Amino acid sequence: MKLRKIVLIVIAAAAIFYGIYYYIYPPGAKVILNGQEIRVETAITGQEKQKGLSGRTSLAGDRGMIFLFDHAEKYEFWMQGMLIPLDFIWIKGNTVTDIHENVLAQTDTPPAVVEPDEAADKVLEVAAGTVQRTGIRIGDRVEFKQ
Repeated sequence: MKLRKIVLIVIAAAAIFYGIYYYIYPPGAKVILNGQEIRVETAITGQEKQKGLSGRTSLAGDRGMIFLFDHAEKYEFWMQGMLIPLDFIWIKGNTVTDIHENVLAQTDTPPAVVEPDEAADKVLEVAAGTVQRTGIRIGDRVEFKQ
């Protein structure tokens, strides 16, 4: 009986430890641009893409969200429900194809729509100012890591 209690306590402690650890250091993909590592949440499903970063009140400078598509196209993004300004980085394969900086949070009805000049199969949203701070440019190579 005592051994069972000890085992349960150890399991509970481990669960709490890992819960706290993954809250502080969430698992996810990393995008590397100009030597800068950006931890990203992925948006793959239609529901994840529709929600995106809407409703967030802040976004750290080393965090973002990457939207993954099965083919390259000029995907439009809107600022519906956005509370913070963003930089948009369109990526085709492993190359930056277009950038829109400091897209303001939603103040218009209907919300602002952002569209690239070139087709892309991935879109990276990061906090406004990240592109300028890191020196990201069209044509830059992009690395993806887990």
